[in-house]
Amino acid sequence: MSQPTFRDLERAGWTSRADVYDNYFAKITAQAIDATLDGLGDLDGKRLLDVACGTGHLAGAASTRGAEAEGIDFAATMVAQAAGNYPACTFTEGDAAHLPYEDERFDAVACSFGLLHLEDPDVAIREACRVLRPGGRCAFTVWCSPEQGSEMHQIILGAVKTFGTLEVDLPAAPPMFRFADPEECARVLQASGFTNVRTKVLPLQWRGPSPEAFMEMVEKSAVRMLMVLDAQTESARERIRKAILEGAEARRKNDEIIIAFPAMMVTAERGVRDIQSS
Repeated sequence: MSQPTFRDLERAGWTSRADVYDNYFAKITAQAIDATLDGLGDLDGKRLLDVACGTGHLAGAASTRGAEAEGIDFAATMVAQAAGNYPACTFTEGDAAHLPYEDERFDAVACSFGLLHLEDPDVAIREACRVLRPGGRCAFTVWCSPEQGSEMHQIILGAVKTFGTLEVDLPAAPPMFRFADPEECARVLQASGFTNVRTKVLPLQWRGPSPEAFMEMVEKSAVRMLMVLDAQTESARERIRKAILEGAEARRKNDEIIIAFPAMMVTAERGVRDIQSS
């Protein structure tokens, strides 16, 4: 029996988390929706595709701005959850690397924190460009790195480096913070047919009452990070968990813990040259 790929593990992880995602991670990612939609310009009467739509909140918000919004996700349970959340929108199970749409169908394409969960994000970016009309806009968000001020990743990755290892036996995957680099974003998007690439850091936060609440959020709604934690030895996991709890408590401000979770937002326009699908 063949070993699971990174895509297999990601799909299984998100499939199992659809019913709890809105209670945890969605409270962070939702903070970026308005800025992402603003980056797409006037959406009234426009066709918008939300790639890796999850439980549908970006597509739902776009529809309130007058967009004809659709979403696509590779996890059937996420698609079902999205359809329940926003019955006026259309949601489809499908692959970001093989979008089931004709060329130049959409006026706007968005991807909210989906790129780092894709096995081949370059192909997904080319597909986004293909289904956009010339001049159409694309916007996506990814997490900033620890060096860019992500306290969430400072806490977790710091604990793993200290008490465990990042060199774990997992399938090959793209670098986690690749698209948090503005120069890399510009290079990849321009090579894929986009122009006017712009980046902006969004100051998102996690807020909660206790370190245990932070740990619960990670354990119940993260996927890629949890793969790394689960791959540690049992003794290392205990030490890592303790260090994460201590790191979260260190961010306490009065009766609340506030952890910086900044995101990089990237916007671009499709150029006028022909786009080759992959």
